[in-house]
This record gives sequence, structure tokens and C-alpha cells, in this order.
Amino acid sequence: MTFLLTLLMTFILVLVALLLFIRFGTPFYQLKKDNVVTLLTMVVDGQATENDWQVFLGVPIRHNDRLEAVRLQCCEISNREYIGGSSLLTAKGIDEIRLLLAELEGEDE
Repeated sequence: MTFLLTLLMTFILVLVALLLFIRFGTPFYQLKKDNVVTLLTMVVDGQATENDWQVFLGVPIRHNDRLEAVRLQCCEISNREYIGGSSLLTAKGIDEIRLLLAELEGEDE
């Protein structure tokens, strides 16, 4: 009898957990133009961390083709001009990011 009660309680607990997961889904985060502008500004000002930069470069932006194009351009710049440390990029790389930033700020959403 104890075995059946334990089995029933386990089944109910798993069922409730599954229903909660289905109801609330998995969390997701979508980068917006403002987020990208803020990050690029931080890179230009020397305030971005390596972690900020690597996460931005490593996570595809599937919901916005323009922001994905900017991310890919940043990947190319990083491949050529990355030096690590506090400044992240060479002076030439910072200038290229500054141009991307100006272009992105000038666009309408």
C-alpha cells in the first residue's frame, strides 16, 4: 500500500512539474537595438568586459536581421583587431566599432 501511495504521489508531482514547464515555457532574451547600442558604446569607451563582448559575439540574433548583421561585422572586426584586456580591440578596431555605432544610431527602428 505504501508503494502505491508513493508511486501515485511521484506521478502527481511529475505531472504538476510538467504542466508548470509547459505553461510558463523556457525563458528567453531578445537583444534590442538599444542593448546593442549600449554595448558598442561601452566598447568604444573602454567599459565593456571581455565577457560582455564574447557573449554578444557568440549568441546569434535570430529575430532581427540588421542586428545580426552588426553582430557578424563585430565578429569580423574582433577576429582581426582583438587584443583582450581592458580595451578589447586595437585603435583601428575601436574606430570600426565607432562607425558601426554611428550607422546603427542613425537608423530608424
